Amino acid sequence: MDLFFTSIIQGTKMCADPFLMGLVLVGVIWGVIAGALPGVGPSLAVGLALPFTFGLSATYAIAFLVAINVACSYGNSIPAILIGVPGTTSAVLTAIDGYALHKQGKSGLALGVQYYAAISGQFISNFFFLAMVVPLAQLTYVFLAPEMFALYFLGIVAVVSISSDNILKGLAAAAFGFALSMVGRDPVDAVYRYVFIDELGGGLEVMPVVLGMLAVSEIFRQMRQSFSWGELAIKFEAKFPPLKSLWQVTPPVIMGCVIGTIVGAIPGLGGTQAAFISYNQAKLWSKHPEVYGHGSVEGVAANEAAQNASQAGEMVPTFGLGIPGSSTMVFLFAAMLMNGFIPGPLLIQQAPQLLYAAWGPGLLAPTIMLAILGWPMCMVLLKVVTLNRTMILTSALILCMVGVFTLNRSGLDVFFMLFFGIIGYFMWRYGYPVACASLALVLGNGLEGHLRRGLVLLDGSWWAFVSRPWVALILAVSFALLIYGTWGTIKLMRQNAAYRRKLLAAHLASVSVSRTS
Repeated sequence: MDLFFTSIIQGTKMCADPFLMGLVLVGVIWGVIAGALPGVGPSLAVGLALPFTFGLSATYAIAFLVAINVACSYGNSIPAILIGVPGTTSAVLTAIDGYALHKQGKSGLALGVQYYAAISGQFISNFFFLAMVVPLAQLTYVFLAPEMFALYFLGIVAVVSISSDNILKGLAAAAFGFALSMVGRDPVDAVYRYVFIDELGGGLEVMPVVLGMLAVSEIFRQMRQSFSWGELAIKFEAKFPPLKSLWQVTPPVIMGCVIGTIVGAIPGLGGTQAAFISYNQAKLWSKHPEVYGHGSVEGVAANEAAQNASQAGEMVPTFGLGIPGSSTMVFLFAAMLMNGFIPGPLLIQQAPQLLYAAWGPGLLAPTIMLAILGWPMCMVLLKVVTLNRTMILTSALILCMVGVFTLNRSGLDVFFMLFFGIIGYFMWRYGYPVACASLALVLGNGLEGHLRRGLVLLDGSWWAFVSRPWVALILAVSFALLIYGTWGTIKLMRQNAAYRRKLLAAHLASVSVSRTS
């Protein structure tokens, strides 16, 4: 408990730094705008900002990136309510109920509930984050190389099993990322391997490759899409709803906070899954479930609370276990690695200032800023989403190129970023999850290193390795997730086959009728 209260005190003290607060404010404004732009989302927003943290200290960089992630979850629901177009997939259900309320002339009620639920979800989940991550610091006393290998393995398997519709493609993507991590020096013997040019002697730079696969591939994907806004009703009246209306939606808000934090803390899940689960639970408990989908303020409240609370939840495995909870957390993970810190139980003990920075300036300060600026920004963002998308995406690509070049002043890094951006785009197009490949690249070196060091520690005995209590438990969970993902893939393949047979039967029947006539 000492670390819990120390984190609150030290994180709050960090908020007294004027430069840090200015940096966080910039992150909040950029995050809200990026969240409101359909298709941009937190991953691309954090990815574009990542190059600007290369000259910052680790605490400043962490706070800045976390603030962007928090603000994106707030901004993505404003266009969902006002024009029916969600900024990200986690705001899809808000677009259904919120836009229905807007068309009914209840714009103020929808925006007010969204504001109340989002701020509440972020504020409450901040303390849940500390309560969940602090006990993980105690694992430093029992976690050696074998246990760390099991954790890294669990992180990759969890993302592959949950985030991919086809587990075979997920495993293939993870294998590709792991193969990339093996380029350069051996993590134990320091022997060169898979080095084709001298510049790869130190291995592939993680930052350009991750930026390419996650951010640049998303830019290429967005360039193929077009959005037609039609006629937007920019002028509308939106008065903040009375406190009585907000009090009535407090139960689904609290439920959404709990569900969002817990679901967000499961690697591979995130805001979208948390929002859908919370929305469905709120509908089950509601006295008026028939309103859901046609303008339910309870639905908006549950969805917004969950998707905003999930941002703090995603940071629990990232800081506590060294397992990025989402593709956005991969960038945060990479930023810590770049500054010489290895996320996980040891990080909380060896560099607690990063935990303080993530909680105080990263989570708490943006929540307070959004509580002050969030409502006025609602009126401005409708004009932002109508900006020319070609200009936005082109500028984003240029920013990525300039940022990566400044990292090492290397044109080769820019080439690798664009090259893996193209690979990432085709992976996305053919159903191979780029998040799995990126995560395997980031964790691959540690996975191999802990495996080999653990075997050396136990005199090469595989049985002694896997029979350690924590290792056995974590590996059992990992294989259970693999079985779960395999069953889901088989079930989906059967459904697709049945659907194709149904279409074929309908086609043959129509051909038969046309011939007889």
